Amino acid sequence: MSDFLEKLFGNQSFLQFTLANDSVVGKPSLLIGNNIQVELWDRGVLSVYPQGNSSVHSILLSVAVHGNETAPIEIIDQLVSDIFAGKIIPTHRLLIVIANPEAIKSNSREVDENMNRLFSSELSTAPDESDERQRSRKLMAYSQAFFGEEADQKIHYDLHTAIRDSYYKQFAVSPNPVGSTVAERQYALLGQWGIEAIVSTGEKSATYSAFTTNYCGATSFTLELGKVKAFGENDLGDFASVTTGLQEAITGSENLSGDEKLAQRFRVAGEVLKQTEDFRLCFPSNIANFTEFEIGEVLATDKDYQYVVSNSGERILFPNENVAIGQRALVIIRPL
Repeated sequence: MSDFLEKLFGNQSFLQFTLANDSVVGKPSLLIGNNIQVELWDRGVLSVYPQGNSSVHSILLSVAVHGNETAPIEIIDQLVSDIFAGKIIPTHRLLIVIANPEAIKSNSREVDENMNRLFSSELSTAPDESDERQRSRKLMAYSQAFFGEEADQKIHYDLHTAIRDSYYKQFAVSPNPVGSTVAERQYALLGQWGIEAIVSTGEKSATYSAFTTNYCGATSFTLELGKVKAFGENDLGDFASVTTGLQEAITGSENLSGDEKLAQRFRVAGEVLKQTEDFRLCFPSNIANFTEFEIGEVLATDKDYQYVVSNSGERILFPNENVAIGQRALVIIRPL
């Protein structure tokens, strides 16, 4: 453990400190090697600011919007340790967020609510609102403050792992406007990282990446990096290309090669909402993301509704019939 890390977090890592402490008093800060200022804004919210660099990007790295998606958490915890140790020297401003510490502690996707449906400026308040709602409000405010400062580019990578297997094991969801030149360059970079597919969506959404795109002016991505596993069961070698890509992004050393891999491109064609408790998906529970269906096949039924495939090339994404009523239970995608 580096001396700098110990000064801020004691004998713990960033993750260990986040899970062990319910709150942070003030905004503890420290100037570490290579003239890097670090400041702990809140529990699990760490600002990293290279001093004296006027031409910078603002890069938000978030993990654990769902607490049981452990591989990204391990990746980011190691990245923070490497920054403190001087193994990684950021040239851009970073905000590193462990979004839902209580869900991590309970080894669950969520404690009360799916946090990735709570990033909305229209989020209603209630006297007994959940910890996830309170936390999402704070994260929205921190994100707006972070991206509110001038920057050459504003980028957000929200790292996840999926509940189920996937035909494309690592893929991205892009809520960015069609035709954005920054987004197009990011698509090429993500292909180099090993991201095999990119799904563009124009659907109104309350995900973290949609919030930073629509309300913070960022180019944002939800990155799905494989399947959910418990701590200690991840082979971080499976994520080596993504980890290298993140390191290159924050050190300013990323570069498009002439032979970059191109991710397959899809668009969201529609979403199926769960309207009643009668909702059912009409395919096996272990079916993989990006599975293609034939015209005429019934994918979902509800009390007075059914979804029937009406176009060739339709595939499924994120099927989950156990969501709350009114929430998205299935995404329909097609090739771009």
